[in-house]
Amino acid sequence: MSGVKSVAYNHEDRQWDARINVQDEGYLQSILDNIVLENARGKFKYILVSGVEIGTRPNQTDYQVKHVHVAAIFHNRCSKASIIKNWDIVEGNGYYLVPRNRDLPYQGWKDHHSKEFSKVSSEPKDWILFEEGQLPKDQGQGVKRKGPVLRSESQKKMKTDDVIIDMRRLIEEGKPEEAFNLYPRNFMIYGERIKNMVHQKKKAFFGKHTDPHLYLYGYPGTGKTT
Repeated sequence: MSGVKSVAYNHEDRQWDARINVQDEGYLQSILDNIVLENARGKFKYILVSGVEIGTRPNQTDYQVKHVHVAAIFHNRCSKASIIKNWDIVEGNGYYLVPRNRDLPYQGWKDHHSKEFSKVSSEPKDWILFEEGQLPKDQGQGVKRKGPVLRSESQKKMKTDDVIIDMRRLIEEGKPEEAFNLYPRNFMIYGERIKNMVHQKKKAFFGKHTDPHLYLYGYPGTGKTT
């Protein structure tokens, strides 16, 4: 959920987006304990630790690795180095830690980290391990707009129908993040509906869902079409 892939250790910001690989339960608990402790000390305006996920993208360092996402808004600016130290992040295990992408909405940030897709548990109660504080409102939710929501370069070159078709393809391939980054405005409008449609299609394919179709049999002229 960030447009920046990496920043220097001395870079400071108030809003940070993180992914932390957690190969074992002990390390996960240590990270969670340290974040809860920081919250008790009043460091956060808002903090969310997602449920455990399994990486699905072969080109990323979390592929087939358990990890959690963190959305953190501090009251004061803090450096990347201080977060690594205070949360006791083991860099060799794999992680990223970058400022939040201000071009994307707060609610989308939370929804992305608490999504069902790729979560280890199918229980909604496990999709967020810890959440405290107040998530800021997005423009249009009682906040004065600074300007229009701009289309990405990809959206400018494509018709809406073509954008939706490509979004569906990416979501079916397990790449919702890529779909969001390519088509942010359309994803906020159509993304959840496309994901629900794809989810229902998969359930039907694997026999976990039965479409409510009624089939009528009979000889010609017996009134099947009336």
